[in-house]
Amino acid sequence: MHKSKAFTLIELLVVIAIIAILLGILLPSLRRVRMSSKSVVCQAHLKTWAKAFVMYTNESDSFFPSVLAGSGGLYGQWTLALKPYYGEETRMWFCPLATKAYIHKAKEPYAAWVVAGNQTGDLRPGDYGSYGINAWVYDLDKDVAGNATSTVFSHKYAWKNTSARTPGNVPVLGDCMWRGGFPEDDDTPQTIEENRLIDDGESMRYFNLSRHQGAMNLIFMDFSARKVPLKQLWRLKWSRNFNITKPSPIWPDWMASMAED
Repeated sequence: MHKSKAFTLIELLVVIAIIAILLGILLPSLRRVRMSSKSVVCQAHLKTWAKAFVMYTNESDSFFPSVLAGSGGLYGQWTLALKPYYGEETRMWFCPLATKAYIHKAKEPYAAWVVAGNQTGDLRPGDYGSYGINAWVYDLDKDVAGNATSTVFSHKYAWKNTSARTPGNVPVLGDCMWRGGFPEDDDTPQTIEENRLIDDGESMRYFNLSRHQGAMNLIFMDFSARKVPLKQLWRLKWSRNFNITKPSPIWPDWMASMAED
């Protein structure tokens, strides 16, 4: 008599166990590949913004946008000033890992910001996004009407134009939990990564988002785009008086094991 060639129950269980082990090994790798590909797309979106900034500054004697009168439009002025250069394009507003607004239950670091007053109903392109400006690049001396401004931030520390000596180390726009901010060299990292801290007065926390495996994406004043490890954020020249030689802050637990570069 011929022996049966069918799997026994034990053999079937062994095959299932091997498949489960292989999936356990492969899935994290596949997830990393997926995250890396989205990081590349994020940089592509930022390069599109870089082109918009290039066109704007070329037509503005190398100056970055002025601010809106009053404080309400300060952070979001870049979205209005650059509109002639990006038109109705919507994809470039978002890091592909942060396309859902925090009011729709998205969690940091993968939450998009939402403009106050537009938090109900259908959100229009430009009302929310996941990139923000280093507001120190603004021309803080005047508002969009050419009038002298008065902000709580010192005008003399703003870059205003593209004349920095090391433009490749001056952030302009990148992954952000808000439309922008004024990072200071004594800002500290947030204790809990998922905590949405918009009004705590420490703007570095708006950019300190681990969207890309311990890093975030930025474009710089030379209009290049690159991934920046979070611990390196304190080594970038955010403003004219930002001290990049200060000792590193005390890293919270969620950042402690991250690479320095």
